[in-house]
Amino acid sequence: MVPGTTQEDLSPVSTGIETEHDGACWRSSSVLLCAGVAALAFAVRLVPLLIGGGLHSYGRYDDGVYYAAADALTFGRVPYRDFVLLHPPGLTLILTPFAAIGRLTTDGTGMAVGRLFFMAVGAANAVLIVLLARRWNLRTAIAAGVLYSCWYPAVYSEQSTILEPLGTTAVLVALLLLLKRRHPPTVTAELVAGAVLGLSVSLKIWYVATWGFFVGWQLVERRPMSALRLAAAGAGALSVVLLPFAILARGRMFDMVVRDQLLRPTAATEGITRLTSIFEVRELGAGRGAFATVATLLVIGLLVAAAVVCVREHAGRVVLGLLSVTLLVLLLSPPYFRHYAALSAAPIALVFAIGVGMVQRVPRPSAVATGAFAVFLVVALASGVRIATIPEGRSLPRAAFAAAAPPGCVMSDEPTVLVEMNRLSSDLREDCTLPVDVTGITYDSLHRTGPGGREVPRERNKAWHQYLYSYLVSGSSFVVARAKADALPPRYLEEIWSHPLLAVGDHAHLREGDVAPATPR
Repeated sequence: MVPGTTQEDLSPVSTGIETEHDGACWRSSSVLLCAGVAALAFAVRLVPLLIGGGLHSYGRYDDGVYYAAADALTFGRVPYRDFVLLHPPGLTLILTPFAAIGRLTTDGTGMAVGRLFFMAVGAANAVLIVLLARRWNLRTAIAAGVLYSCWYPAVYSEQSTILEPLGTTAVLVALLLLLKRRHPPTVTAELVAGAVLGLSVSLKIWYVATWGFFVGWQLVERRPMSALRLAAAGAGALSVVLLPFAILARGRMFDMVVRDQLLRPTAATEGITRLTSIFEVRELGAGRGAFATVATLLVIGLLVAAAVVCVREHAGRVVLGLLSVTLLVLLLSPPYFRHYAALSAAPIALVFAIGVGMVQRVPRPSAVATGAFAVFLVVALASGVRIATIPEGRSLPRAAFAAAAPPGCVMSDEPTVLVEMNRLSSDLREDCTLPVDVTGITYDSLHRTGPGGREVPRERNKAWHQYLYSYLVSGSSFVVARAKADALPPRYLEEIWSHPLLAVGDHAHLREGDVAPATPR
């Protein structure tokens, strides 16, 4: 053995030669690594909710929209035709079992179980990252798993029932199936990878970009038939999900999922501000000023250094290509919210980890490699500790709200409130009005009031003001939990606040509606 090397440095994995079991958690050490990373990822996602609003918290809005859409579907209401849904129906279908649990128990229980499931998906994604990174060496696997477990955009998106976690799963599964070194993937692997990539588009149309990347990669590096199988399998799987809804909605699905998304205005998160979110600097306390800019540029500089290492080998270049595509989507997308950054979380973790793991290949690597690896782990784990101390979610006084709400339909500008009051399923059963995505109506082409049908800001959208006010007061009671996001003008707010107050708690107000309470059945 050459002085200064270890047995691991000479292993087939660390030298870039793939073995039969490469990337599999089959050795005892690998089993422990996978279990440890999964436990870390799950804990970092769960603890902020437990110290915040709990598994029954509210305040993210989108997670309640998707759960409400699934519950509405179990009652026979069709997305796009019967209510607004600005994304493909894939997540709605995935959440229907949890909505069914909610109908059998309580709405809040169904959503809490769904949140735990998505945290488990996050833990599974961290393990998939380990399996991929193990193809370089053990240090890369550890670094990738720890960083992804503690990377804020991944953590935030995998704490509740939203679109991105399963999209990440699809991308990682496709990488595992296709990123081979010694031999090309089998036909079965190509078909499965294509199917999961197609299904990712049934969650969110952004994943067309990652699907296109994989098809292009296969076309350039292998043969046209490989790319064709990826494209055909994906199109087939996607069609199975979309066609029934497209037929039932009679064109409205295309309007909401594609046209309305493309017409959305650019959000006020441009340039360096958006980058500080993508690279988790803003969320971890750097703020929005000069310090945030410097910190963001430092992280980008480190990523570039890792990319220089990655570009030296084929598999690293593939991961870099995927990272480039996801970052381009995030930077060019008209709207941007912080959970969107999950799109690039996995490739960022892989690029950083590959860079750290391959430092040991430089001349006299022992001290440099060990030091870089140790610093990397300390910073990543510190990030996880910081995230775990940030409370997430608002705590609704569920029992008080449920007891104070009279019989009849309860309206709300936040569907999660109806879930936690255990009134979502009962209101659907009573055929109450449920817009599902209440504020999403402002993006729908049928409710735009600007020139050429383009959206106008909510504070100037008179049609939206009238619609929201009329909807809220149309039940026996209503909850306002998003007064700022609703952007109602003072005259509507004054009218709303004039309704008798029934219960209040953590930004949510339950008030009497204009309809007399119904007689209990």
